[in-house]
Amino acid sequence: MRYADAHADTFFRIALEELDPFQRDGGLHVNVPRTREVGQLLQVCSVFTPARYSGKPAEDFARCIIATLDAWSEKRPDVFLRVRTATDLAGLGENTLGLIPWLEGASPLRGDLALLDEFFALGVRGIGLVHNHANEVADGCGVAEPRRGLSEFGHELIARMEALGMAVDCAHLPQPAFDDVMAAVTRPPCISHVGARALVNIVRNADDAMLRAVAERGGFVGIDFYPGHVLSRAFEPGVREATVADVADHLLHALKVCGADHVGLGGDFDGFNDACQGLRHVGELPNLERELASRGLPEPAIDKIFSTNLLRYLGEILPPQ
Repeated sequence: MRYADAHADTFFRIALEELDPFQRDGGLHVNVPRTREVGQLLQVCSVFTPARYSGKPAEDFARCIIATLDAWSEKRPDVFLRVRTATDLAGLGENTLGLIPWLEGASPLRGDLALLDEFFALGVRGIGLVHNHANEVADGCGVAEPRRGLSEFGHELIARMEALGMAVDCAHLPQPAFDDVMAAVTRPPCISHVGARALVNIVRNADDAMLRAVAERGGFVGIDFYPGHVLSRAFEPGVREATVADVADHLLHALKVCGADHVGLGGDFDGFNDACQGLRHVGELPNLERELASRGLPEPAIDKIFSTNLLRYLGEILPPQ
């Protein structure tokens, strides 16, 4: 089974903690020995900027994460392939891992479209418009009511992203901003990493209307592996441990709502400490494959979830060459 994933914070951790992606047990959920074991072709790499950074410090922080990714790609071109175009995507093969940097929150742009072009030149091919906190684009899902929708800069940003060939990522968007984005996009949007609100009723998760809106526009929904998104009241005293079966529940619900061609994986590996039992790192992905098969999902459908749907989506969004 081939694997392509829409969200991991691996290079964020490598940059901040000076971890080695070639160490099998070096502390990373995603590392080269295990990606090779599971046949991983592609990793979308989150360039997350914490809320404590804004303005120029946010820009500098994001550039640091991308520089770390660049350094490893230049050091080991036999292993890491920077994916900038649909042609690059089509050229992915065994023993190389495609990498796409992706801003998680638009704070590094500082409300300046010229910086968008600079980050595009650095290889960024998607932007999660917000994180939990507010920025120049919109309020994030962690902001208390009332939540403002898409700003004027947000509208300008989406138009320019679509012109360049970048994915508009709605992860962490609350309802008002999400609705504004759906009205603004002319190309397929995505939610890179999310759970189903029908199963775990938190603002961070997407309700069925949101999931359907992305699918109806030809987009992609990546279900993540964070316990707090897939199990109600996870981490509260007396609540059982989240498991790979809970992730499967969310995938099957998303399939029911979105259809077979629009759902995949956005695990959020290396973005949390406590992981689901049976899905503690990328090497345990076969457990998810077996769980889905045990629920009656045929192999072609599992293949779509594990790689084909994300590769199809990115192939439509990225610049041709």
